[in-house]
Amino acid sequence: MNLHHLAIFHAIAETGSISAAALRVHVSQPALSRELKVFEARLGVVLFERQSRGMRMTEPGKVLHTYSTRLFAVADSAQAAMRDFADARAGQLSIGASNTIGTYVLPRYIAEFRKAFPQVGISLFVGNTEQVAQGVADLRFSVGFIEGPIRVEGVTTKAFSRDELIPVVGAEHPLATRKRAAPTDINGLPLLMREPGSGTRELIADLLQALGVQTGSIVEFGNTEALKQAAIHGGGIAWLPTISVTRDLEEGTLVRLPVKALALQRPLSIIRREGAWQAPAMEAFLEMVR
Repeated sequence: MNLHHLAIFHAIAETGSISAAALRVHVSQPALSRELKVFEARLGVVLFERQSRGMRMTEPGKVLHTYSTRLFAVADSAQAAMRDFADARAGQLSIGASNTIGTYVLPRYIAEFRKAFPQVGISLFVGNTEQVAQGVADLRFSVGFIEGPIRVEGVTTKAFSRDELIPVVGAEHPLATRKRAAPTDINGLPLLMREPGSGTRELIADLLQALGVQTGSIVEFGNTEALKQAAIHGGGIAWLPTISVTRDLEEGTLVRLPVKALALQRPLSIIRREGAWQAPAMEAFLEMVR
């Protein structure tokens, strides 16, 4: 069925006259009358009775009108949905974030964004840097937030903030009462680390190697909170982001080691797939985070 002819029919059915329908669809009255006759001929039915005071639908016309009403209502809904996408009022955001950002930074922004854009759905995956970067490269995530270096091709990286990783121990650790210490004072001591693939672990390993520190036994953890709890209970030395231990340091359950050389400054970065289309809703979210 020709949608142009159906639109003409629908305009006549809705307005009740050739002249009003012609104004609605921006077609001259003679042209519109010709198109209607062609449409009726193709269907093999008469859709309107021509009356002196307008057009009256026949029974076939009434049936067709129920279908055209549904069809053009769907078209109007589709157009409205596209407008929502265009001005960030709809859509689905798929975000990947490495542990610190996903746990301590993004939840607040997601809550604020949902208040401003309640119709936009959001999914957040929290993993290590390698998992997030690969997810962005594979288009499983529209955007990623990471804390360490990446080794994945096809993504662009842009820093939006900085973070400090500090070495901490539990209050009962032998180094907890030291006023001064050197990097080599931790030679051979048990270390608490993130799992392989974590950008944080890679940064710490490079730092210890550069300082000539001999690493002791390593216990691996899959997230920052588990790492922190192990440090609090005396499991060893951990490097944790300042944002995650502020209260613990104030309460004394964790103690920062007095070794400036063991602290790390690292960028917090946004990563995207090169050349990938970015929905307006995602741009609005990124603008809030920046």
